[in-house]
Amino acid sequence: MRPSVSYAILCDGDFPGNADVRDRLMSCDVVVCCDGAASSFMRFRKPEFVVGDMDSLPENLRQELADQVFPVGEQESNDLSKAFRWICSMLRVGKGRTLPEFSITVFGATGKREDHTLGNISLLADFAEYLEQCGARGDLSLVTDYGVFAPVLNSCRMTLPKGQPLSIFAFDPSLRIESSGLEYSTDGVRFDMWWKATLNRVSSPEVELRFSHPAKVLLYLPGWFGRPLDTAGL
Repeated sequence: MRPSVSYAILCDGDFPGNADVRDRLMSCDVVVCCDGAASSFMRFRKPEFVVGDMDSLPENLRQELADQVFPVGEQESNDLSKAFRWICSMLRVGKGRTLPEFSITVFGATGKREDHTLGNISLLADFAEYLEQCGARGDLSLVTDYGVFAPVLNSCRMTLPKGQPLSIFAFDPSLRIESSGLEYSTDGVRFDMWWKATLNRVSSPEVELRFSHPAKVLLYLPGWFGRPLDTAGL
């Protein structure tokens, strides 16, 4: 089922070159550009919002997009975090209200600089934790030209096609994940390095990941475009 409101955050990394990914970006209801990313997006249309410290948005676009530009000057977080908080403020996340179904998809978060790439990908887990703490159950993902990152915070079950590549990234060395439905079991893996559970493959249509305790985990599915990843809790 399609969420009632779909938000896109376009970072100022590599603009989507994959046609399926670009179509997914253009189909979102609300596009929030991170600062200079508006330059690339303006080849197609005006974004709904441009958020960031405005250190990379050309002056001519800043004037043309005067009604869409919302500067956020603090330097304790990057522009992706500022855009995420902007969407949360529009949704009034954490204000004690019942939220509509929504999705937030991050585009353009990779490329150009590897430090930005690693930082942006890892932020996805922080965003998921924040939404859960606020009782917001929106779909959250980060899409590249090659695949999709999706955050998981606890044990889950997924229906995936046999042969689908799957990598698991965890940020907690004390976490243990028992698995079923994967070619290589994750039982006994100590997640003290990012590579520890990468390059796996789905061996049966139903995959289960059983966490020893709640933790921030990212799943990466190469080639998974245009379809939501449905992760049901166990």
